[in-house]
Amino acid sequence: MSEGCGIVDQWYYMGLTLYRKKSYAKAIKYFDRSLELSSKKGFNSWYMKGNSFYHMNEFEEAIKCFDKSIS
Repeated sequence: MSEGCGIVDQWYYMGLTLYRKKSYAKAIKYFDRSLELSSKKGFNSWYMKGNSFYHMNEFEEAIKCFDKSIS
């Protein structure tokens, strides 16, 4: 189980790195993959995915992600 968590973390942190480099579209792909692999709700991935959409001026998608991050 811990190995799976490590893989999820790697996808998340790669997305976070791309987000910090302002490569928002690429970051979203990594956040999506971390969500696919995670059995948990993935608050951080949903939140950062929402931030990425926000910075790309895709506000409706951002809101959807933010909603999922708190549900």
